[in-house]
Amino acid sequence: WGKLEDAMALHREGERICRQLGNLDGLQISLNNQALILQAWGKLEESMALLKEAERICRQLGRLDGLQTSLNNQALILQAWGKLGEAMALYKEQERICRQLGKLDGLSASLGNQAGILYAWGKLDETMALLKETERICRQLGNVAGLQRTFGHQAIILQVWGKLGDAMALHKEQERICRQLGRLDGLSASLGNQASILYAWGKLDEAMALLREEERVCRQLGNVAGLQTSLGHQAVILHDWGKLDEAMALHKEKERICRQLGDPQGLATSMANQASLLAQQGLRHEAVIKAQEALAIAQKHGLAALAKHIAGLPILRE
Repeated sequence: WGKLEDAMALHREGERICRQLGNLDGLQISLNNQALILQAWGKLEESMALLKEAERICRQLGRLDGLQTSLNNQALILQAWGKLGEAMALYKEQERICRQLGKLDGLSASLGNQAGILYAWGKLDETMALLKETERICRQLGNVAGLQRTFGHQAIILQVWGKLGDAMALHKEQERICRQLGRLDGLSASLGNQASILYAWGKLDEAMALLREEERVCRQLGNVAGLQTSLGHQAVILHDWGKLDEAMALHKEKERICRQLGDPQGLATSMANQASLLAQQGLRHEAVIKAQEALAIAQKHGLAALAKHIAGLPILRE
């Protein structure tokens, strides 16, 4: 329902009771659940600390089910930090445990997350193969929540392959399932991805409408990572419309969020876009400073493609 504050209060009360009783099994469940909420709030360091404690308890108790949950959630954070090799190692351990236990729901989650890393590594055929296996498992389990996720991920690959009509059909199916289930997280992702296709098709008004709905959902959920992405995309459309002041305001909010999250890619992207806006407004000196800072961030964090793009900005080549 997106009521994360209420959920966290109950999990913390559960944690207190479990510590009082010495109920380690209940404690690891509470810690894992709290960690998920902290992730949604962008508090990744705090989330990782709880997940590490949950992992220790699960290894101590031999609770493989709880262990695979903790490994999955730790790997998600490592992905967010750009530590893809470390994340993949945890997903592989999770996969091994889930196959051993015959735990198909955890297996589908692990395969889907591994697919995300393979996608980042540019291995699209391998990515699609894992997503198709994930889809088969979700259909077998009747797991429509997992099914909508894999539809969304498959659609992104289809977008990369230029199959925009096929991708839009899957995003629409994801949206339908998410509205049916009340899954606001999946809904926001679907809306944002549909907006990117509409933007590519030149349908800017329709794209903006979806992005603004995505923004409302992200604010409702407290999903600041999704929020900064939506704001950045809206700012690009405002830029195209010549609404430079409005675009700058959104880029600055995106920058603030990315600094809060420790997201170097989003931060550098936002600052590069601000540099372009400043240059258009005739503020060349400010534009150069902003672009140079963006380039330094991208280079520091090994974001080679982004660094190349920023270095090619006209303001840095003049």
